[in-house]
Amino acid sequence: MKIIIDCMSGDNAPDEIIKGALEGAIESNVDIVLVGNEIIIKNVLRELPAEKANIEIYHTDGEPLTMEDEPSSVMREKKDSSMAVSLRLLADGAGHALISAGNTGALFTGSTLIVKRIKGIRRAALGAILPPFAGNPMMIADAGANTDVTPENLCEFAVMSKLFMEKVMHVENPRVGLINNGAEEHKGTELYRNTHAMMKEYDFNFVGNVEGRDFPMGACDILVCDGFTGNVVLKLCEGFGQFMKSKLNGIFKTGIVSRASALLVLPQINKLRDTMDYHKYGGAPFLGISRPVIKAHGSSKANSIKCCIAQAKEYALSGIIQEYAKMAANPEAYKKASEDN
Repeated sequence: MKIIIDCMSGDNAPDEIIKGALEGAIESNVDIVLVGNEIIIKNVLRELPAEKANIEIYHTDGEPLTMEDEPSSVMREKKDSSMAVSLRLLADGAGHALISAGNTGALFTGSTLIVKRIKGIRRAALGAILPPFAGNPMMIADAGANTDVTPENLCEFAVMSKLFMEKVMHVENPRVGLINNGAEEHKGTELYRNTHAMMKEYDFNFVGNVEGRDFPMGACDILVCDGFTGNVVLKLCEGFGQFMKSKLNGIFKTGIVSRASALLVLPQINKLRDTMDYHKYGGAPFLGISRPVIKAHGSSKANSIKCCIAQAKEYALSGIIQEYAKMAANPEAYKKASEDN
């Protein structure tokens, strides 16, 4: 198994990316291809136990993509960036999966145009993993890639998410929810009303509309929505997590009594902090692309990249790509049996 790593993209590139790639290669027993400036990569590796892993370096000194670049830059102005080169390597079969912490829009555009969607898939989707507020980790699809969608797109996202959650996250019979401003079937815009009616035809565990206050309480394992809504939900959850972390730290540092109290509940606090750490669940997979692409968090440090490698390996070995191709070739097979009669 060989994983391609875009070393020059992300807020903490290249040091943390390379460190995490090395740790992940050792822990997950995979080979890695480090893509970026060879001189810089080798300088970082000198400080690490690089001899413990099977490492290949693919040199490119193209200007790295930044978060401010237009998505199309990966195909034009910065086609020699580490991200663009990594995508071409994946498309050419030089690795089994790709991880990048770079510009989400550029990575999604490059994945669609260079690696390409699976034939028959209408839209690829960004499937972000949220920590388990209650029960299992939860996937949001779409989490930002497609702001203009149809009911058919959302149903396709639901099926792809179901397969990913079953085969990679090992969630049995995941519950699919449709985000809405009310639980009743008649609530929401025309898009969401029509999607609700269509989703009832599919052979997955559809629990209906899910309000924003309910999914943190474990109402579903997959939250389906358009990319605009999904990205707002994702960023709100991440921001609220950081808010709660800072508040807890403040509460237990206000005086001698509170510091003493903190010692009594410290194990529980650490357990909660560990559970809510979204970095440990890897990155956001691009669902519907012909080869596994994982979008790591832009702020990823070494541990996050290490977790992404484990996730990418699982994704590549899961057989999901073949399942997506079957779905695209025969979508009726994923509907309830009664629809076939």
